Amino acid sequence: MISEAQAGQFRELGYFVAEGGFAPSLLQAMSAEMDRVYREHLEQARSEGEAAVAAVRHQRSFSQFHRLSAVAAQFVREPIYLEACRRFIGPDADLYYNQAATKPPERGRVFSWHQDSGYVPTEPLEYITCWTAITDSTLENGCIWIIPGSQKWGLLEHVPEPETTERYGGKTAQFSDESGAIPVEMRAGQVAIFSSLMLHKSGANTSTASIRRGYVPQYHSPKLIAKHTGQPWGDQVPVLRRGELVAV
Repeated sequence: MISEAQAGQFRELGYFVAEGGFAPSLLQAMSAEMDRVYREHLEQARSEGEAAVAAVRHQRSFSQFHRLSAVAAQFVREPIYLEACRRFIGPDADLYYNQAATKPPERGRVFSWHQDSGYVPTEPLEYITCWTAITDSTLENGCIWIIPGSQKWGLLEHVPEPETTERYGGKTAQFSDESGAIPVEMRAGQVAIFSSLMLHKSGANTSTASIRRGYVPQYHSPKLIAKHTGQPWGDQVPVLRRGELVAV
């Protein structure tokens, strides 16, 4: 699934886009699961008041999605992810983190430039992010942007920024030149595989009818620790040992 040219691009530019090889029915199932989890959280929020409802409506992303969906718990073991782990992590790899992220139409917010490693630096530091288009991801509906080669800049300083009407809350990388940025538009079923040191952001969904759904599993070496605590960190779900799939 991953060609030598793609592997070479990853080493040089920090990313590539691959065909995921997912069955259309599996993409539909993941899309349905993302909607189901959102509906359940919204229903729960309604019993907690308007502030809770507003928070869920604005959130539309759910971490540790493998714990919320049996479909996702299997999805993280799809062959494209296992091959990426073997090539870029090694014969032993764990699911480090995963989230389902939905951008509904006419939501005019961006997610600022950041490196995934900028949120919680780990030892070892670098891992892989597999940004998967569950539905088409376009400029209009808020696709991701990257700066090819920025993984070579090392870990940048990240500053927490509050949520505003134009931007989701989070950490923003501190750097001055984004002139090399490119959009990464993808068809449903494609996967952008990139280094956790790759600078990336996502645009606003300015469409009137297109829902952008992305699923983002990340993989790391086993027994990693958070640098700031020295303690184990992440989902730490084994997926590969000695190059072979770990049974659930």
